[in-house]
Amino acid sequence: MAAPMEVAVCTDSSAHLWSCIVWELHSGANLLTYRGGQAGPRGLALLNGEYLLAAQLGKNYISAWELQRKDQLQQKIMCPGPVTCLTTSPNGLYMLAGIAESIYLWEVSTGNLLVILSRHYQDISCLQFTGDSSHFLSGGKDCLVLVWSLCSVLLSGSHDETVRLWDIQSKQCIRTVTLKGPVTNAFIMLAPVNMLSSDFRPSLPLPHFNKHLLGAEHGDEQHRGGLTLRLGLHQQGSEPSYLERAEQLHVVMCSTMEKNVLGGQDQLRIRITELEDEVQNLRKINRDLFDFSTRIITRPSK
Repeated sequence: MAAPMEVAVCTDSSAHLWSCIVWELHSGANLLTYRGGQAGPRGLALLNGEYLLAAQLGKNYISAWELQRKDQLQQKIMCPGPVTCLTTSPNGLYMLAGIAESIYLWEVSTGNLLVILSRHYQDISCLQFTGDSSHFLSGGKDCLVLVWSLCSVLLSGSHDETVRLWDIQSKQCIRTVTLKGPVTNAFIMLAPVNMLSSDFRPSLPLPHFNKHLLGAEHGDEQHRGGLTLRLGLHQQGSEPSYLERAEQLHVVMCSTMEKNVLGGQDQLRIRITELEDEVQNLRKINRDLFDFSTRIITRPSK
């Protein structure tokens, strides 16, 4: 599996050679180009990591490319007017487009236009989802920034032993489930695939959780007030503290040094002999040089 790569995705106003270009961020190498139209400002969006969308400048459609099929325009999404801004939700479920003073919201899985929102007094200039895709923000030339919620239902639990599902728009209760006692917890979530699978087995077994701190459990006062975090999985036994690991490292270093200096006696003797021979050789060379210099200096001149 290839390592992640940072790329830059850009469009320009000319679009003579391409509609969109993708280049590697650090080397500047051209990786991909998408052809077919001219994207308008704030009109480029990535849909669920599979499609590239571009709202065409001054035209009433959105171009869509499959990321791998860059040379062929896959689809034109027709709109009731020129798109001034475009975005998609991080979870890939919704697409938003600003058209004049209105916001158009589509459901990606069905292609249905869910709602047309008209609360701005001038053209929509920007749209942005929150990270959890539960809300989005819109900004317009009327200097307003509005926050919109995509939640349609609300779940509540009460001491009257009922769980109620409410429609947020109409504020009406649409379903009531009666339990056997006061409700203590209630929330809405997407059902995990493993929840409904009879063959599911947890990939990580739950360990035995101790009810005492390690220091108190073992009667060791020096551990009181400390905390050891174990980041590994399936580890058994207690983890040594920082001071214990430092002490172990010091012992290993001392033993290694002692072994190198005192443990290898034979190698040490051989090395000493080699050094003594080298010193004798240097002394002989020094003596020869001294004798030669003396003869040159004391030689009588002719």
